[in-house]
Amino acid sequence: MKVKELIPMLEHLDPDAIVVVDGYEGGVIEPLPPNAVEVVLNVHSEEYYGPHDLASAGEAGSHTKAVYLRRPSR
Repeated sequence: MKVKELIPMLEHLDPDAIVVVDGYEGGVIEPLPPNAVEVVLNVHSEEYYGPHDLASAGEAGSHTKAVYLRRPSR
């Protein structure tokens, strides 16, 4: 994906949402198009996980709006 393709996609999303990506080890790859999601903040303390997680319906915790740039499955 190129920046010129990403900008119009982001214009339709909440400008106050945080941006999240998959948490893992190393390397880089082009993300899939962004999705509007809700995340639960600060639920993981292990180093190899990102600190936040995608929210499930009815899940307790501090939810916030986010834009998720997902890694394609290999």
